[in-house]
Amino acid sequence: MIYQKLGKTEVNIPVLGQGTWKYGENKHEAKEEIKALRFGIENGMTLIDTAEEYAKGGAERIVGEAIQDCRKDIFLTTKVSAENCSYQGVIEAAEASLERLKTTYIDLYLQHWPSAEHEIEETMRAMGYLVEKGLVKYIGVSNFTPELIEEAQAVLGNHLLACNQVGYHLNDRRIENNILPYCQGKGITVMAYSPFGYAPSFFGNQGFPQPGTKERAVLDGIASKYEKTAYQLALNWILRQEGLVTIPKAKTINHIKNNLEALGWKLSSDDAAQMESLFPKPQEGLPLQMF
Repeated sequence: MIYQKLGKTEVNIPVLGQGTWKYGENKHEAKEEIKALRFGIENGMTLIDTAEEYAKGGAERIVGEAIQDCRKDIFLTTKVSAENCSYQGVIEAAEASLERLKTTYIDLYLQHWPSAEHEIEETMRAMGYLVEKGLVKYIGVSNFTPELIEEAQAVLGNHLLACNQVGYHLNDRRIENNILPYCQGKGITVMAYSPFGYAPSFFGNQGFPQPGTKERAVLDGIASKYEKTAYQLALNWILRQEGLVTIPKAKTINHIKNNLEALGWKLSSDDAAQMESLFPKPQEGLPLQMF
C-alpha cells in the first residue's frame, strides 16, 4: 500500500481506501460486504469511509461488524448529514454513529454537505467540541467550496480542517479549477469519491465510458500497455494528483482485487495527456450545492 499524510497531521493514511455507499441496504448481502471489507483491510486498505445517510445507518453497522477485532488498525471516516448540522444535532449524530460503528472514537468526522438550514458556525463549534471530548480525532468537510472551507476554518480556530471529500473522475474534473489547487495550497487532503463516475440519478449521467464508445476504446488501448483494465487506469490517473486519496466503492472481493491493481505502476505523462484531451477539463469549478 502507498500512504500519505492526512492534511497537516502526522497521520499516514492509505491513498486507496474503501467506500461503503449502498452497503447495508440488503441484509442478504451483509456477509459478502463484511468479507469484502475484511479482504481490503488485510491488503492494506485500512481507510474506510461511510456515513449516517448510507442505508439509514446500515452501512455504519456493516463497517462496525467488519472492524471489531482490528479497530486500532483502521482509519475510520464517517459523515454527519446536512439536516443534522445544528450544534446539538452534530453531537447527537456523532454519538449515534459511534454506537452503530461499535467504537469509542471516529478518526475523521465530516460534514456531508453544506447545510441550507444550519450555519457553519454551529456545525464547526460542535465539531471542535467532539475533538475536545475525544470522540473525534480530526475534522473534515465534504462537497465544500474554498469559500466555505475558509468560513469553517475561521470558526475552528486551532482545530485544523484536515480533509475535503469531493466527487472526482475523468468525466468530472471541475475540482481542478478551484477545490484541488486550494486544498493543495492549504495542506488539506482531498478525498475523491465516485472515481468511476456517478450513478445516472446522481448529478446527471456522468458514468464510466461504456464498451463500444470512442472514449472506452481509447482507455482500453492505453490500459493494455500496462496490462491493466480501463478502471484501473482511471484510478491510477486520479492518484497522480498530489495530496489526493480516493475511496472507490467495492462490494465484492473481486472488486477489491481489481482496485488494488491500480497501485504499483506509473502512468506516463504522454498517456495521461491523451486521457485528459479525451476528457477535457471544463472552465468552471465545482459549484456550491446545499442540502
